Amino acid sequence: MRRYSLLGLIFILLVGILYNSSAQPVKNIDTDLLQEESLLLQAIEIGGFQMEEFNINKSGFIPNTFLTMEELEEKQIEIMDALNINGEVVRINMDEVKEYGHKDYFEDPLDIEAETILEQRVEDEGYNEIITFVPNEEGNVTVIKLLSTQIVGESETYIIVDIVENKRYKEIVDISNQVENILEKYASEIQTTINLTGAHLGMLTKAEENQKQEEIFSFLEAKRIEVLEDELFTSITAYSPLISSSINYGGRSVNLQLAMRYSEYEDKTYLWIANPLITTAY
Repeated sequence: MRRYSLLGLIFILLVGILYNSSAQPVKNIDTDLLQEESLLLQAIEIGGFQMEEFNINKSGFIPNTFLTMEELEEKQIEIMDALNINGEVVRINMDEVKEYGHKDYFEDPLDIEAETILEQRVEDEGYNEIITFVPNEEGNVTVIKLLSTQIVGESETYIIVDIVENKRYKEIVDISNQVENILEKYASEIQTTINLTGAHLGMLTKAEENQKQEEIFSFLEAKRIEVLEDELFTSITAYSPLISSSINYGGRSVNLQLAMRYSEYEDKTYLWIANPLITTAY
């Protein structure tokens, strides 16, 4: 049975929930355009990289609505049922974990079984929050965050589903649609961020890297907006007319970011490609 370091889980959880909503694109409906997930997956393959992981983050916004903890819990259960999430729920307090460690939550202070679901709840005046963190034995991770606030008479609720998968690449569109269908039941506005990671065995020369970047940008008909590059790392923001969503970045429309880095430890050159911007560690 695969087991996970609790400290590692807490770290990923913190990264997952510190989501920058300003970096999320607003999707314009255009049925003639291929879905972003499929386009980016094809771009990875055209560049000659092997898919290793994808991350889909979808956020639903419910305006003028403040939900009680009981109402948030109802939606939490509905989302977990729809995603076939089952397991033992262990409630944690992130502040206590950060301050005192995690020994009080588990018999084994270093490991947690994959079937265990971590959950944090925060209930205060005008603020309710439930965060559910779900690892599985294949190394995939799902984070569900429900947040409702009421400040100076103004209410709003957010539902965020963040999924990391390292196997089911061909199902990326179906998984994305499944999450969106769930959020559409509750939210009037849905925003999406997609991050894909690919790898190429060995270290590429700069000429080889440039060639692969050209192949990817040519396929996506993308125009470079900003390029940051040194001997070990490349990051490029761009705009593709084939992708239906975009954000304003530095006064220009952006809907694509590509990054490349060589890992000497693994002897692999990694490629990250995202819409609109990379929000995972790279």
